[in-house]
Amino acid sequence: MVASVAALKSAAQAASYYEADDYYADGESPSAWFGEAAKALGLSGEVERATFAAALKGDLPNGQQIGTVRGGEREHRPGWDMTFSAPKSVSIMAEVAGDRRLVDAHDRAVKVALRFVERHGAATRIREQGEIRTVETGKLAVATFRHNTSRAQDPQLHTHSVILNATQDKSGSWRSVESLAFFRIYKDAGAVYRQALAHEARQLGYGIREGKGSTFELAGVPEAVIRKFSARGNQVEAALAERGKTRADATAAEKAIITLATREVKKDITREALVPSWREAAALAGFGESERRELLAATQTRAATIRTPSLADIGRAEAAATIAVASAARHLSEREAVFGAAALEAAAGEHAGSRATAAQIAAAVTKAKVAGELIGREMRCGARAFTTREAMTTERRMLALEQAGRGQVTAPLGRHDAVRAVTTAAFFTEARGHKWTSGQFAAATGLLLGEDRVAGVQGYAGTAKTTTVLATYAQGMRAAGYMVRAFAPTAAAAKLLGDAIAAKGETVAKAVLTGEGMVTEARRGKEAWIVDEASMVSARDMKRMLDLADRAGARLVLVGDVKQLGSVEAGRAFGQLQDAGMKTFVLDKIVRQENDLTREAVQATIVGDGRRALEALDRGGGKVTELAEAGDRRAAMARDYAALSPRERERTLVMDATREGRELLTQAIRAELRKEGALGKDSVIVSTLESKGLTREEARHARGYEAGDVVTFRRDYERHGIDKGQAYRVESVDRDRNRIVLLGRDDRAISWQLDKWGRGQVESYSEVEREFSAGDRLQFTRNDRAAERINGNTATVTNIDAETRTMTIVDASGSEGRLSLDETRDRHVRHGWVGTIHGSQGATADRSMTHLESFRANTVDARSAYVAISRARQHAAVYTDSKAKLGGALESRTGERPMALTEYQTGGDREPPGKHSYSGGL
Repeated sequence: MVASVAALKSAAQAASYYEADDYYADGESPSAWFGEAAKALGLSGEVERATFAAALKGDLPNGQQIGTVRGGEREHRPGWDMTFSAPKSVSIMAEVAGDRRLVDAHDRAVKVALRFVERHGAATRIREQGEIRTVETGKLAVATFRHNTSRAQDPQLHTHSVILNATQDKSGSWRSVESLAFFRIYKDAGAVYRQALAHEARQLGYGIREGKGSTFELAGVPEAVIRKFSARGNQVEAALAERGKTRADATAAEKAIITLATREVKKDITREALVPSWREAAALAGFGESERRELLAATQTRAATIRTPSLADIGRAEAAATIAVASAARHLSEREAVFGAAALEAAAGEHAGSRATAAQIAAAVTKAKVAGELIGREMRCGARAFTTREAMTTERRMLALEQAGRGQVTAPLGRHDAVRAVTTAAFFTEARGHKWTSGQFAAATGLLLGEDRVAGVQGYAGTAKTTTVLATYAQGMRAAGYMVRAFAPTAAAAKLLGDAIAAKGETVAKAVLTGEGMVTEARRGKEAWIVDEASMVSARDMKRMLDLADRAGARLVLVGDVKQLGSVEAGRAFGQLQDAGMKTFVLDKIVRQENDLTREAVQATIVGDGRRALEALDRGGGKVTELAEAGDRRAAMARDYAALSPRERERTLVMDATREGRELLTQAIRAELRKEGALGKDSVIVSTLESKGLTREEARHARGYEAGDVVTFRRDYERHGIDKGQAYRVESVDRDRNRIVLLGRDDRAISWQLDKWGRGQVESYSEVEREFSAGDRLQFTRNDRAAERINGNTATVTNIDAETRTMTIVDASGSEGRLSLDETRDRHVRHGWVGTIHGSQGATADRSMTHLESFRANTVDARSAYVAISRARQHAAVYTDSKAKLGGALESRTGERPMALTEYQTGGDREPPGKHSYSGGL
């Protein structure tokens, strides 16, 4: 754990904690004040106990008191502990080998990280005109305490940075700190700390073994000795595992709780007493005195050759910082139109590596802002943020294309023909027992009478958009002489749409990739294009689809639900187009839910009433199970799922908000199914391929890959011995030269120079070992047209032949297939018992079971809850840590994504935002 953050619960506890841990011991763990607020309070040098204890209570050195008076008592949160911990190899060289230069390097790196925290995390809340908003102050008072051992008495150089709950606003007033930013940026602060420490270590002559992200260890320190001195970290990881968590999966609060729960009583042993035992343990691990001295001497020799940077060196560093900021902006803007300034600096620092300092990165950000490449924005939490010039251009072009098509085409059908087509379709639907709603009538008729090139259908989940409106529209357009094409963001959704409207379904990604051919074909006649699940289309792809339709002369209907989850990539294009005045027909009568209380829960999530939604489930729309421990919740879900009949399981959708949660819940369900005999005894271990999900920018650089990754290429590179679709393992990564060594089946080494070939035609994966048994449900994770496999679809394992390493499977249609488990194309599978909420959007089932943890601010909000609950026709079950907290979270977290543009230029006479419905008589 390189960086962590936790709230201090009481001033007395906090003060005694640092005293009891001997954080004031002379010479061992020096303390110091840091920050602009500390300077303003006259706090500098060593932390004096009485002053520190008083400040924790809100009694500032200037005589002012901070806190809220309730019932005659002053309440005040003491502050927060942000801890920066050195990589284990640094601690070993500093404390075991005695290289005290590294202690000073650690101190300097902590200051770099704290300056970052102060710049991006110092904020307070103020009330203006009846509204409370968060404003940055740029001032923190931080008491730092350096320590050199872990609770397990291993060498562990770390610094506790106690951030006092006091900041000074621009008017000079002292106020309490708004702390949400600390929990948002602590990982970025940890990355900045690691980057600064790696730079310092290089200056001291150390080589660096780079790991994932900004992690590193010192070259020359054996892995065996690092493992030997990692008892405390192993303790925490074991405790997390017992609760069904991992470091990647657990929140900052959970990790803090586990850390405290596993904390041993600090033994009163001096560093002098511990060093001999450390050195003995290191020697037993192969890092004895001679090895330590040899490494230390080598670093000192190298350090002596490192010269003071010349003007040319500084110029190269500044250029590297500029390139790094541009790369980081491309990476972040691919997923978010507006991204945090803190995340930008951390990502740029990772890209720059040793070539630029944190200060040079910060200067490059300012330079990019002045040049107009980065445009300042503010996030809803008040934090500084940016968008890019390119993102703004994309959104402007998208809006302009839609606006230019208003009133530019003739109605496909006359009013009489349009009304007859819709009335006829509604008659036959009603004969089958389903009566059309007024919104369906209005939308289908309005589309067939439309004179805009682009139109939208906004329909809540379960409003039968596809089977009524779109099927009728497609039929009417064919009658008018149009060819109809079907598109969606995913292959599964594209097939569903295509089947419903009797057209071939294609993904939006394929359309924008092969669009020129489509444009040429469309110009030979008249075409109508329908894009379903439009809320999941990014601004970038939406702009491309609008551009293609414009050049093809095709009509375009966008269908979706702005209340559901958006695209993986940046933007909220469908909502933005509606806000800008695109003619949009609204379907708001939900017909999917057969249970009135389940429908009430869905409707409550639409309007952001989380508490009413959960109450409706508890009253009969499903159920809400409240259990404090994650492991207990998953066990309960697994038992409830296993208790269903096989037929009920087939009609039940199980979801988690995160990928890590999906895997843990899958393990729990498989264990229950194995108990009851639903899974066979025969099993096989499959080395499956899980996409790393790299952005395009990450895929361009060697730093985006790590040893052990698997890559495949979308085309042959005969000159380099690369075959399309074949798996190649990453053997080594050279970040500085942007080069990777790959190994093929024959273990032949291939030098992949990313600057020269292949980087735009590659897919990257991590290998994940999974056990499959007869009776297991698997899910395909990649489209394979030749094998007729669709990403997201599931199949059942009916037989396993461990000798030939093959699995026989049967899909939902009853078709049988066989997987050769050592073939690359057949390794794109995972267990199919549990899906993520995002991956389940568009699915429908009789029942749903969803794990929603109230504290997951990034993945649990009103939108994710709406998607999860609305999947169910009859019964929606929610499993949570706290019903009350979850209800509040769903009301406070809208899940709304920011856009690059802050204003719309709609033009014309139409008044934005424009939601329109056909109001003519039938």
